[in-house]
Amino acid sequence: MVEVAEAGLRDSLRRMFSRFVVSHPVEGGEVARLVAVGPAVVRPAPDIRALPRILRAPDGSLSLAGEDYDATLSADGLQARVEGRGRFPVETVLKVMLARALARRGGLLVHGVAVAHQGRAALFTGPSGAGKSTLGALWAQAGGEVLSDELVAVWPAPGGGWRAAGTPWNVGLAAEARLSAVGTLAWEGVSRWEAQAAGEVGRMLLLNALLPEATPAGRGGLLAAAGRVLSDVTPVRLVFARDASAAAVIQGALAHG
Repeated sequence: MVEVAEAGLRDSLRRMFSRFVVSHPVEGGEVARLVAVGPAVVRPAPDIRALPRILRAPDGSLSLAGEDYDATLSADGLQARVEGRGRFPVETVLKVMLARALARRGGLLVHGVAVAHQGRAALFTGPSGAGKSTLGALWAQAGGEVLSDELVAVWPAPGGGWRAAGTPWNVGLAAEARLSAVGTLAWEGVSRWEAQAAGEVGRMLLLNALLPEATPAGRGGLLAAAGRVLSDVTPVRLVFARDASAAAVIQGALAHG
């Protein structure tokens, strides 16, 4: 639940989250509440954004300090208050709240692209320019289901295995699938699906997972979750060309995985 006083911001967020809005809470699910208010003193927006400074209080609550906004999050991660202008502060806090919620379940919020086929998903991550958005576009052109090409939620399923789901940012779909593969990307003229060492995939996964709080407990939880993913899910590398062969290779791998 997001409560926003500014009408323009409220409309912008409503459009952004339209695919993810539900009329009633999911049975057994958590209900989080974020309240956004204008700042008492307006600070100029920076030319270049940086990650907020996050401090943990003795009671477990968090405070976030950005260049032109401030926020507080409750210890259980279900209540937040944002003081700032525009959509960026609200989006930043929502990402932290989602990352914390996943961390409580032993999961991760990963900067990457996740594609789904026949109920199975593959998650690929990598540095800027690795091809995440390009792969998502190629998959969509082939009629495939792009869960997300920006931030992907992954968590251990109660009955075993892992799940992957889309988020509202950039291209995102309100759907989930069983996570069958996690890997990295590389460019080449011929598309192929390769096995890859878990350590190589793990290094890139850690670099691209959102750390909800820079504390020993937060870092430990991130490392533990990444280790469990790589123990349970096949680590791979997708080498792909900028054509329909990339989608064909993924479809073949997921259909048999």
